[in-house]
Amino acid sequence: MELFKDRVITKIDWIIIGASLFFLLIVTLVYFLALSYGKGQTTQAEAQIVAAQARVTEARAIAAKRDILLKQLTQVKERITAFETRLPTEKEIPKLLDQFQQIAELSGVKYRLITAEPMDEKELFVRIPFKVKVDGAYPEIGVFLRSLEYSNRFIKVEDMDIGPQEKDGRSEANFVVSTFMFMTKEKQGESGVTES
Repeated sequence: MELFKDRVITKIDWIIIGASLFFLLIVTLVYFLALSYGKGQTTQAEAQIVAAQARVTEARAIAAKRDILLKQLTQVKERITAFETRLPTEKEIPKLLDQFQQIAELSGVKYRLITAEPMDEKELFVRIPFKVKVDGAYPEIGVFLRSLEYSNRFIKVEDMDIGPQEKDGRSEANFVVSTFMFMTKEKQGESGVTES
């Protein structure tokens, strides 16, 4: 401080002091502006990071759901395939009738009559009914119907009428056996089976 004790401050000294203070003020102002701008950029970058993390989380959730949905789709396709294999095609109808005949023989009932009824065409499938007349003992008829029910095809038995037991222990049973066939787009409107 001895340096400044006898010294007289001149106009140039005041200019240097003023310029130094002005320079210090400018540096401080630039520093705070840069800090403020950087803070805004940081806040904006943090917001972008949070948004990106949310998108990544959402994408992971969608990917997890996608895998589950693909598994479910595969299961549905397998079920449809299994369902379709239980429905006869046009070419398999005679084979299906032969299968009915074999089931009847194994059950001990005798076919008296089997006739095709008019088909019932729906939008996606055709119901193919057959009027059936068989005779046999009550247990044989029951075995026949149960065997039809547990066959590898979708079969519906309806309009069942079992007559009284005759002296020989046999009864006559009349019923309608229906099977179903998918309608393909090119075959919609056509008949699937000729009536006999």
